[in-house]
Amino acid sequence: SGPRLALTSLPAMQASLAGSAAGRSGGAAPRVLLVVDGANVARFRQDGSFRPSALRACVEFFAREGVPEARVVVTLSETHWQTVVADAWGKSLDAREGVAWTPTGTDDDLFTIQLAASSGAWVVTNDRFENHPAWAAPVRGRLVRPPHSARASRAPEICSA
Repeated sequence: SGPRLALTSLPAMQASLAGSAAGRSGGAAPRVLLVVDGANVARFRQDGSFRPSALRACVEFFAREGVPEARVVVTLSETHWQTVVADAWGKSLDAREGVAWTPTGTDDDLFTIQLAASSGAWVVTNDRFENHPAWAAPVRGRLVRPPHSARASRAPEICSA
């Protein structure tokens, strides 16, 4: 697995995102700065229940840390569509194309990894993607654990592998 670095702020991530937002080569800035592993973040409870409120808390936490919600994409299986769009926030997220819906029966981890790798984005997840070592290699240094709640008093952890 590898050690985790507990951070009191997000300077490394913020510096990286600031560089991405400015555009690395003078071209257009990438649309996606942060990819949220939706099923992983929404199910991170001992009972395994799916909580869309955890997705909202996560996205809002990073918005407070300076990542515009419009630059965040949540990857999620289409089986959760009705649950997520049941409230106004979920409908808004879907309407702005803030969800990358993955087909039922596919491995949504691969969609998460590929989206983050292709855009240079960070990944918010509790997963280390150990079941996909070759695919996950490009994002290995950009995995961030989600905040525990919308009122998290400490920053998430950046995972190193």
